Formats: sequence, structure tokens, C-alpha cells
Amino acid sequence: MNGSEKVLRPARLKAEAVSESAPAAIGPATPNGHRNSNTDWGFPFKNPGRWAGRKKLPANSERRTPWVDMDAYDSARIAPRFVKSPVRIDEVLRHVLGIADDAGISRVDHPALAHELDEIRYVYPHARSLIVLIAEENKPSLQSRYLPTANHELYECEERLFKWSHEVIRYLKTLGAEGLTTTVGWPQEVSVRWPDKIWPLSHKLAAQAAGLGVIGTSRNFLHKRFGAYCLIDTVVTNLEFDESEYQRTNNPLDWNPCLECNLCVASCPTSAIKADGEFDFFACYNHTYRDSIPGFLDFARDLAEAKPRKFEHRWSDAEIAALWQSLAFRVEYRCFNCVATCPAEIHDAFHSDRAVRNDYFDQVLKPLTETRRDHEEQFVIDTPSARERLNIAPGSYRTPDDRDKPGQSGMVRLVQLPRIRVSNVDTMMRLMTYYFRPEEAQGLDFTCQMDLTGPGGGQWVMTVAQQRCRVQPGQTENSDLTIRCDAHLFLGIHRGERSAVKSLLTGKIKLMGRRELFLAFPRLFPVRPAEGLLAMLGWRLRQVWKRVHYKRSE
Repeated sequence: MNGSEKVLRPARLKAEAVSESAPAAIGPATPNGHRNSNTDWGFPFKNPGRWAGRKKLPANSERRTPWVDMDAYDSARIAPRFVKSPVRIDEVLRHVLGIADDAGISRVDHPALAHELDEIRYVYPHARSLIVLIAEENKPSLQSRYLPTANHELYECEERLFKWSHEVIRYLKTLGAEGLTTTVGWPQEVSVRWPDKIWPLSHKLAAQAAGLGVIGTSRNFLHKRFGAYCLIDTVVTNLEFDESEYQRTNNPLDWNPCLECNLCVASCPTSAIKADGEFDFFACYNHTYRDSIPGFLDFARDLAEAKPRKFEHRWSDAEIAALWQSLAFRVEYRCFNCVATCPAEIHDAFHSDRAVRNDYFDQVLKPLTETRRDHEEQFVIDTPSARERLNIAPGSYRTPDDRDKPGQSGMVRLVQLPRIRVSNVDTMMRLMTYYFRPEEAQGLDFTCQMDLTGPGGGQWVMTVAQQRCRVQPGQTENSDLTIRCDAHLFLGIHRGERSAVKSLLTGKIKLMGRRELFLAFPRLFPVRPAEGLLAMLGWRLRQVWKRVHYKRSE
């Protein structure tokens, strides 16, 4: 358990009857009936880099995130059925290593996967062991500035993993067992879970539990031999080994390649990877996955809502063509810099030989960083700070075209985070840390008690400090601000369907404590930007004030 005991009142545990042979991961429950989120399972591995413990709140990877309460999806629990392995775990592993580039075996109830055990058993009720397969990717392909080459290598590697998984499953059948795989990437159960956690099994956590590598500052899996240039698949099987055999093979690597590097931080075009260990998921997602779900949602809603002239202003021909390519062929990712600039596979030589470092900087880091940041279109979350920094007026959503450059070279396009909309209160509260915009929270340090009434309601404590945010179910007696309102009303405001101003004026939202903190919420959790004459007038006045202030300071 983390240090939340200092803030939250003691929670009543919810008991569930489980089989001794199939222990289930049960998170604590709060008095209002909401089970706590990922923060109740401590991360079982050492954090990468040197940033652990530097800030008041933990970074995202210091706790498992996100987390899904499977009680909402699975009303029928199937009793697991295991098969005792007729051979030792070493022999199984030796056979699998003859198929894949590397492999490891872990038990399904390993502490690293405690928060996903129910999800894995939803996919395959008889899961007992996880056979993790590693496939090496071609390094020059991932380091190419030509993105189709990197994307093609990614998908070809996925195909190899899929074939290997089926070979492993055929071998398991000879042992009297069975198994299956989930997916390396797409498809996922989007129609049921979106925008909640859509994957049931975190392959990276399974691989780290099997002792094959570590999860780095970039959140990529780093293999000791292949570095970041690898993909992972996991065969979920009912084959069972003795506990002593699991313990012998489940030895996490004592290896930290992220101590003195931070090349992924320097090369990230969206600044999603932070040197202090934080990771801005939505900053990465809205750029790298632009031609996937977030871009398609934008496209569909702009078609439905915008007038033709406004649609043309928001969508360039190049953006539409890129989205068509992903729909017609397969999803094309717009950035691989965190993979391509990572020197983990040459860790020792990189840190000990200056010539190796200089060559890496000149041949890899500088070209890729310049290409992604200066010569390709950037997708940035629409916030007041972003508009000020990029000088984009209300009603506009991109920096001006440069007719002297090809395509969308160097252009910045603002994307609206509220278009990724949650469907229920519980999901909204668990994902608030993702919607949180750290650049808008400079100087803020407060605790907010949120009392949401009605169906789906409950009590949550939100803490904002040092440009980080944490939300947990429960109560605190030392809140700076207390918000009380109907749960569905708050959800409607978050989705952009209800007005916070109107709700305040009509008394539907009640504030206690430092009420002025509520004014920061539209910046911390972005809403649709204001448009129209008044918004433009306010923007013009700010521009004049900035010019006058600049001249006076000279």
C-alpha cells in the first residue's frame, strides 16, 4: 500500500471467496462501494532512472495504471482448470527458445500482474502460466526517418510473433495442456471498453516479471540484448509448474539502463516523456496515434458539426489522406523516436566510450529529432498555454501554412482532448490523471474532496502538487476545496454536454473552501476552447499587452 493512509480514512475490505489454487487480485473497497484503482498495488520493480521519490506525488509508472474493475464486465466466474506439466519448466523453456528470439515463463498471479489477473481470467478462465515470447526488430528500420519503413517492420515483427505463438500452443498440446494469445496490438475490445483500458494483459509487465528486461523511462520494454528493438507476445496457458520452478525463473533483472541517458526525453517531439519520470500519455497518444482512434473521432465529429469552410480550415488534404491510408491499409504510427534513439542494447559501450556516444548523437539522435520536430506536422493538445506559446488565435487550430515547405512540414495542429469522452463516472475519475495538463498547473498545490451523489456517485480525493495529479476513492478531512454535485452532472460537464457556469449559478454545484480553485479546472482538465467575437477580442487585447510589456522590459 502507498502512503495514502495519511490522507484517506481506513477503508473496509470487500471479501470474496476464491479458490486457494487460483488466488484473485482483490483491491480494497471504500465505504461508498468503489474499489480503489491501480494505486493500491505497489509497483514490484525498481523504477528506472534516478527520479524516484523526488516529488510529492508518484509518477505514473510508480503505480500500475490504468486499472479496470472486472466486476463491471464479468458477472459469471468460471472455475479454473489447470494441467500439471509432465516436464520441468527448464525443458519447456528450452523448447520455446528454439522457436522465438528469446522467451521466459511466469505465473499468472505474479505481483506485477496482480491488477490484471481478473482480466486475464476473463479472456482465458484456466490461465495458470504465461509464456512470454520476444521478437527482435530490425534496428536500421526503426531508426529510419522514413516512417513507412519503421511501420512495416513493426507489423512484420507482429506477424512473426503470431506464428511463433501458434507453434508454442501446438507444443503445449503435446503436453496435454492448451493455451491462447491475446493480441500484440490491434484489434482490442474497443466496442466494449473504450475509452477505458482496452487491453487485458500488459505484455511488458509479463516480460519484466519473467526476467527478460525492464520497462524504461520511455515506458518501452528494454531487452538486455535487443534493447528497445523488440516486440512481445504472451501465450496464456493452463500448464502448471511447481512454485519452486516459478521462483527459479521469475528473477527480475538487476539492470537500470536509464540512469544517465534521457535520449528519449530529448527526442520526444511532444515532450510526453519527462526527465523526472512522469509520462504524459495523452500527449503521446494524440500525436503518435493521430491516424488511429483520436484522429478518426475528430474527423467524424468535425464532419457532423462543422460547416464546410470550418472543416476545410481544420483538416488539410494531407491529414485526410493519412487517415485514409490507415483505414484502407493499417494504422500508421507517426513517431518511433523513443525506440529509435534508445541505446539500451549498447548500454555499456554507450556510457564508457565517448566516440560511441558522439557517433550515436550525430547519426541517430540529431537527425531523428530534427525530422520529427521541424519537418513533420505536430499534434498538440489544445490548452491555453499551447495557444499562447504557438500564437494561435480563437477559432484557429493550426499554425499558418508555409507555402515554401512541402506538405505539412513544421506545422502544429491543435487537437481537442475533450473529444476522447468517457461514458461513466467511475472511468472518468480513474482517468482524470490522464486528462490532467501539467503545464497548466504551475504553482498549484491543493487537495480537493469530490462528493458526487446519485447513480454512479461516490467520494474521491484529488491531489494536485508539483505539476502532478492523483485521484483516489475515499475522503479527507483536510481538503482545500470541496465539490458537491450530481455525478451525472459532473460527467456531463467533463464530456462538454453541460455548462459548469450555469450549474454554479443555479446551485447544482456547491463549492466549499477555496472556491477560486474551481476556476483552474477548465485549464487543468481542458474543455472546448472559446470561440467568437468576445474570445477574439480578449485574445487581441492580450497580444497588445504582451507587446507593450515586452517593450517596457527591454
